[in-house]
Amino acid sequence: MTPPVITFVNHASVIFSHEKINLITDPWLFGSVFNNSWDLISESKMKISDFDNITHIWFSHEHPDHFYPPVLSSIPEDTRKKITVLFQNTLDHRVAIKCRKLGFSVIEMKHNQFYELANNFQVKCRPYLLYDSLLYLKIGNKTILNLNDCGVDSLRQAEYIHKITGDVDLLLTQFSYAAHIGDPDDVELRKIASKEKLMRIKIQSNIFNSKYVIPFASFIRFSHEDNIYMNDEVNKIGTVEEFIKHETNSIPIILYPGDKWILGENNENIKAIKLYEKDFTQNFEPFKNSPRIEFQELQNYSNIYIKKIKNMNNWGLIKFFHSISFLKTAKIYLKDLDLSITFDLVHGINKSEFSKNESDIIIDSDSLAFAFKFDYGADTLLANARFHKSGGRTMIFFRQFMIGTLNNNGRTFPFGIIGFLLRERSMWKSLFIEAILGNYDFE
Repeated sequence: MTPPVITFVNHASVIFSHEKINLITDPWLFGSVFNNSWDLISESKMKISDFDNITHIWFSHEHPDHFYPPVLSSIPEDTRKKITVLFQNTLDHRVAIKCRKLGFSVIEMKHNQFYELANNFQVKCRPYLLYDSLLYLKIGNKTILNLNDCGVDSLRQAEYIHKITGDVDLLLTQFSYAAHIGDPDDVELRKIASKEKLMRIKIQSNIFNSKYVIPFASFIRFSHEDNIYMNDEVNKIGTVEEFIKHETNSIPIILYPGDKWILGENNENIKAIKLYEKDFTQNFEPFKNSPRIEFQELQNYSNIYIKKIKNMNNWGLIKFFHSISFLKTAKIYLKDLDLSITFDLVHGINKSEFSKNESDIIIDSDSLAFAFKFDYGADTLLANARFHKSGGRTMIFFRQFMIGTLNNNGRTFPFGIIGFLLRERSMWKSLFIEAILGNYDFE
């Protein structure tokens, strides 16, 4: 049987082609994401006109480096009508609603259920932790697992997913850190994080017994003046190739934007590696012109945000958690305004007089405004690394936004969270240690 063809588009976007089906994943082709803080390292070769040949689009989750509305709205309306979007069946159906409004057909994929796109082309989606999902494909006699950003970094997690997928011919997985790792001087923390990403690949390769591994979903540059230091210890793709060769039983496949590879054939990686190395060393101008948001406007955004939280959740329980200091008041230093403020869900934001070194977090006013204006705003701040930890406890700040993040996924506090924890009880360790606490101190 003819094996599938994999076309690498960029970052976490690939096209799986077999006979009449061309399924593209997570098409972010251009532009900056995460509030002007991430850029693609290499230019995409795929053009909007190439969507004429696409039959299906699968999105892993709603982060803008995976679900990027400017790409979708750029596709001509007549072309959209011919494309079917595949997305996990979420509680709020928000992505599905957006895509239907744009004219796409949509299949909201039930958990762990196969969908036959054509003869010899089946796909299955499985949600992972708070909002991510993985894609398992059976194309002819080949099996493919796309883990994208799913943080499968322990034997227990990998074995749990292996029960669903079995061994795979091809694994696609993230290869470098993609969130805040320390302040500028914390170089060792970023070195450790990069090594952990490599060990994650080793665990996945061994458990899934994958013959081939395509490292992807990390081809980004931290591109804001506040986070440019984060580029210092990211894993380079040449290092990743060598690690896979020598530390796993898998064959690394390195693809540059526009490259095609027939699953099972040999691939010369060196050309793609050299092109990435050249692109990464190119000079670029970081984004510098973030707007100043004055205190009164921040206070308005805060009031609107709290009103939404109050309307969607058990307010009495939120006040209780504030009273026992689980939702403790956060000390925030706004460096662009040279202003100290406090924030919590009960009292909103208020001016204060503590010193910069006493703050829990140091950020700019536009980042704080972004956290208030969007349910996913604080999540974006974690990804774009546009903050410093100062001498305080950063998690005190982010804990204020945990409920909003869960609301963003269609879950209310506390009953939606309880249901989620019951469903994901096999991964509680990751939920509490990685997804919630991350690299931040817990007080």
